[in-house]
Amino acid sequence: MASRASPRFSIIEVARKAGVSPATVSRAFNQPEIVHPDTLAHIRAIAKRAGFRPNRVGRSLRSGSTRTIGLILPTLSNPVFAECFEGAERRARESGYSVMLTATGYDPAVESAAVQGLIDHQVDGLILTVADAARSATLDDLDSAGMPYVLVYNESTDHPYASVDNRAAAIDMVSHLAALGHRRIAIVTGPLTASDRARRRLSGARACAKKLGLEPIQHIAMGSHTGSDADALKSALRGKQAPTALFCSNDLLATAVIADLVALGLSVPSDISVCGFDGMRFGALLTPPLTTVAQPSDGIGQAACSNLLAQIHGQPPQSNRLPHCIVVGGTAAPVRR
Repeated sequence: MASRASPRFSIIEVARKAGVSPATVSRAFNQPEIVHPDTLAHIRAIAKRAGFRPNRVGRSLRSGSTRTIGLILPTLSNPVFAECFEGAERRARESGYSVMLTATGYDPAVESAAVQGLIDHQVDGLILTVADAARSATLDDLDSAGMPYVLVYNESTDHPYASVDNRAAAIDMVSHLAALGHRRIAIVTGPLTASDRARRRLSGARACAKKLGLEPIQHIAMGSHTGSDADALKSALRGKQAPTALFCSNDLLATAVIADLVALGLSVPSDISVCGFDGMRFGALLTPPLTTVAQPSDGIGQAACSNLLAQIHGQPPQSNRLPHCIVVGGTAAPVRR
């Protein structure tokens, strides 16, 4: 005869074995941040030995909350977004929340579909990056639905966000290149229509160049946010007014640009300087190490999640602007006279 499965342990039985109240056991699984760490560890050990698992479906039906948040990012192929996910997921887990993740490929149409899909899954709130926060139908839909959300990397006067000051960061990098003697600088980006972050960085760079009396910033547009186009580089580097430094809008793009420059017979930084934006760990492993603007992606994810959880629990939306810094590597050097 087939053996019958053993009955599930109840929360009352776990409480009895742990010597605490059922309410404390409930808090241990639903609000672990408010339970004393020793008590929390003791309850979880008892529950594990007993094979107890909380019934999250039943709890969701009773409370009207799934204790799940949605996270929508452009891609995970760029480590900056993977670090953001780790920061947000860790902060959510500390508060007893799960995270559902999806990527949009920088496509506004996919953004909208992803938001609707997560809303259909009854998430309690959303963390997301959009192509253009100022003209986003997706954000309008979230506002209309009353869904709590926080942007990451986008900056906005109308929507809550967690980000660095992209314009100020670009100003700092152009100032650094100017201090090295560079007067002809080009910004390399992917499609500007899919990244308001890149547009803000370009705006800051141009404002800084004008203020410092440099040549007007050139813009070299690539077909991808993380891939280089050797023909576009070759065209931009022709003539006596060719840039002596390239400021790329992210670190993956910077490494792709460096590879193409080497293939074109140029040396970095002897012939031309290159810098990036993000501060990814792999940049320090390049030879020479990458000069870049570092932003705290893990911290951006944590800050956004903290803000979102506060909204879910009735607090007003807030924005967080985190600090950036210039990482001086070896790919940007004094200009050759």
